[in-house]
Amino acid sequence: MAPRTPRRIHVDGRDYRWIIRPRDASHVVVRAWLDTGGRSGRPLEVARCFDDPWLNHGILLTAPADRIAEVFQLAPVTPALTAALIRAGLAAGWHPEVPGAPQRFTMDGEPADFTLLPEE
Repeated sequence: MAPRTPRRIHVDGRDYRWIIRPRDASHVVVRAWLDTGGRSGRPLEVARCFDDPWLNHGILLTAPADRIAEVFQLAPVTPALTAALIRAGLAAGWHPEVPGAPQRFTMDGEPADFTLLPEE
């Protein structure tokens, strides 16, 4: 499902690291931070719907094939989506170089067309 070690990604001239972790049975959290070589800044955390196919294997086998996409979010988190989340976080006011607690959002919509909703 998710990378266990932080992966590198280069977005708009800056280097970041990112990791995915499960939040609950139907969500994962994408965590990204500026790769500064030691200094810590403020991470970005974005929760998104994801129905793990391994956890839902039986249901997926019995569901009508043409309706699976209506009920389940099975699209994985890719580097392209992570780059889009980083850009959206920056546009929403995330300042990765400033130390602090993670700035949290929820991804609303599909990977191709989403908005970030702030979590409080």
